[in-house]
Amino acid sequence: MHVARSYLRAPTLLLATALIAAACGGPKTIEFAPSPASSATPATATPRATLDPAAACEECWPLSGLPTAAGAATNRKPLLIKIDNAPAARPHYAITQADMVFEIIVEGGVTRLAAVFQAQDPATIGGVRSARLVDRSLTPMVRGALVYSGTSAYAWSLISKDADQGKYVELSADHAQGYFRVNFRAAPYNLFTSAANQRQNLKQLGAETANDIPKWGFLVSADHPATLAGMTGGVAATEITIPYRADTSAVSYQYDAATKTYARFQNAAGRAVRDVDALTNKPVAATDVVIIQTEIWDVPDIVDAAGSLSNDMRMTGTGPATVFRDGLRQDGIWSRKDDNAPFTFKNAAGEQILLSPGQPWIHVIPNEMKVTSQ
Repeated sequence: MHVARSYLRAPTLLLATALIAAACGGPKTIEFAPSPASSATPATATPRATLDPAAACEECWPLSGLPTAAGAATNRKPLLIKIDNAPAARPHYAITQADMVFEIIVEGGVTRLAAVFQAQDPATIGGVRSARLVDRSLTPMVRGALVYSGTSAYAWSLISKDADQGKYVELSADHAQGYFRVNFRAAPYNLFTSAANQRQNLKQLGAETANDIPKWGFLVSADHPATLAGMTGGVAATEITIPYRADTSAVSYQYDAATKTYARFQNAAGRAVRDVDALTNKPVAATDVVIIQTEIWDVPDIVDAAGSLSNDMRMTGTGPATVFRDGLRQDGIWSRKDDNAPFTFKNAAGEQILLSPGQPWIHVIPNEMKVTSQ
């Protein structure tokens, strides 16, 4: 019997704190500069004819909706990289260069990130951590390669079977090359990689491309009326609170109308800290904040060193959803027919909600958790 887990915590306190990135080193005195941050930054797109602003984007990166340049390799396999999200693992490296980011509750009520990289190839990504059962549903959805530090014996028995069946490529640090340890963080928070290293792994496997990556529903341009594409009737919401574990993980966003993005804050020692990418020195700013609510249950086969049970969650079918876009909140439903399909979102009237092009942050939370906004 699946037993639902309660994750409700106290609301966040907002306190901006400076984040200082240390110089990087490693077992072999590995060095890198915070800038340039990417070896494959998308070029400026060529001009296009005027399009319906309410239309879904066609000539764009499938997982961010940003316009593509002529000759862009939109079929190269996305890298779904597991990123540690404990306070000791922050600030993250290269998180602002991901096409999209999932935040998922794991054991102990803390969260872990699944950052998907396709349009850009950061030179340094970290810290890399272990896979969870939910990654078995997220990775085939983006036709990706699962990049991670390792996993439990129970999860490995399933992930390895998935890979053998061709559902996705798995690149565990237990057997794949291209990972390294830095010397400015203690283990287990010090495992890093690069996109180039992981793409070399894919090249050796003959798995560099994916020709059928499903497009998420993005508008053609960020320049559009706020109420367009499923947001009619949305209510103003410029502050968002997601009540993850209050001491380490609670998240809040503040909407900036000038940039049409959501500044992200996350708790450390019970206080909200602005998330800043240590590689690019850019603050994290989501263009869309998406809430997916579903059933989450304990998995007694997986227990961490502290005795906390891992979990699994329902990621197909339908359920409650909330989309924050352009300073508005729209409650509705999410739907997904199987693990190979993307999530789609509709409002109460049945109209599809399209996202604004950029970097969406997608939060998968239990049904009993309440996301507040004002």
